[in-house]
Amino acid sequence: MISLEQAREKICQLAPLVPERVELSQALGRVCARDVVAVADCPSVSASLKDGYAVRSGDVEQASPECPVVLYCLGTVGAGGEFHGRVGSGQTVRIMTGAPVPAGADGVLSSEFARQEGNRVLALANARPGRNILQQGSDIRAGEVAVAAGTRLGPAHLGLLAAAGIGEVEVHGRPRVAVVATGSELVAPGAIITRGRVAASNLVTLVAALAELGIRAEARIIRDDLESLHRELAILAQDHDLILTCGGVLDGDRDFTLRAMDRLGVESIFRRVRMGPGKGVCLGRRAGCLFFNLPGGPPSNHVAWLLLARPAVQRLCGWCESPTLEARLTRPVKGRRDWSQLLYARLDREGAENTVTPLVEMTRLETMARADCLLEIPDGCAELAANTLQNVWKIR
Repeated sequence: MISLEQAREKICQLAPLVPERVELSQALGRVCARDVVAVADCPSVSASLKDGYAVRSGDVEQASPECPVVLYCLGTVGAGGEFHGRVGSGQTVRIMTGAPVPAGADGVLSSEFARQEGNRVLALANARPGRNILQQGSDIRAGEVAVAAGTRLGPAHLGLLAAAGIGEVEVHGRPRVAVVATGSELVAPGAIITRGRVAASNLVTLVAALAELGIRAEARIIRDDLESLHRELAILAQDHDLILTCGGVLDGDRDFTLRAMDRLGVESIFRRVRMGPGKGVCLGRRAGCLFFNLPGGPPSNHVAWLLLARPAVQRLCGWCESPTLEARLTRPVKGRRDWSQLLYARLDREGAENTVTPLVEMTRLETMARADCLLEIPDGCAELAANTLQNVWKIR
């Protein structure tokens, strides 16, 4: 066995998948493989932020309701249009929000501070240079980096890229994943559970967890048979970048997963980790396919996914964020000196800081459903005292 920290180091060494170019409509949640440089200014022209009148600021410097300034209106310009001419002294142009500011004007007088009478406009307030104008390139200029490499693209990033003239973006590949639950006692979700049978809940949990990351996984149930397991895993490895297996990693007579790994020639990266729950977790590689073998017990499976398998999937996607935060422990908890202990817990907020409370006296599936974080008691630590600040792993 290796320590949890050593296992994390192994995960951090995994390389992201080969980049690919996708349209912006397909890029949500993906990670930029390279800096994305704007090819256009945004906005492309200096534009009005208000409906009003494009003016020369000097003309209306002294304007007020008591002493209005009379201007001659040359015409009107709307968004997407253009005024062909120049605003001279004593002149103005009626302008709509988003319309390009005519040459000669350096401010926009909002409509509520003007009154139009035919071609005459009474300015009732001043408009300093730049007033109500969004300058060309003020959001981003051509040649500037719009989004840096390593950024996980959200809706606002995609909007910025579109505004910068970008239609496609180079992102890290998204892994093709298969989830395999092993066990002759398992039944598919929704099937009738007869005596001695168990629903493949790990399968449902993992497929849903992958969907949260934007990954649609293939799901399989394989019976406790070494030949079947070897054969079907070999087929899956040809078309997938990652295979997540559930169960069969202990030392029972029907635990065939690791034996199937050996038959397939899977190169071990680590086998078992000093952590509880989840110690049976293993990671290996065969050609271009990673094999993550997770324990079958729901809490062990879930914890191994959260702390090791999920970060591995994120690494393949080029995503390097750490889902940890600091919180104050509300009660003391005991650990073990020979491994890292993980406890399901709930986060709360007291004043300016987070608090974390371990969940006790619940069934294991209820605890998994109600928890929003994991509290880690590090390897070698016998106890965490109440009111101390601790790092916790966010579940959601």
